[in-house]
Amino acid sequence: MHENYPDHWEFEDEFDGGEETCGRVIINLYTYLKRAEPGTRVLLISRDAAAPIEFPSWCRMTRNTLLDQAHPFYLIEYKPELKGV
Repeated sequence: MHENYPDHWEFEDEFDGGEETCGRVIINLYTYLKRAEPGTRVLLISRDAAAPIEFPSWCRMTRNTLLDQAHPFYLIEYKPELKGV
């Protein structure tokens, strides 16, 4: 567990993209999230310098919600509109 993310963030899962580029992190995250329940809050960690631009765009395109960001940490809610469906 990483300790440098904002302490008020609440999440159920964590995905560390390591030193990979955003493109690779997104592919791996997509595969990882397939098992998640809609509404799951995930702490995403990506050290790529492009992450502050790439992850908000990815969230908009995939209908995931970016709740907050503090590079290299991103708080994402997975497919919130599918909760309870």
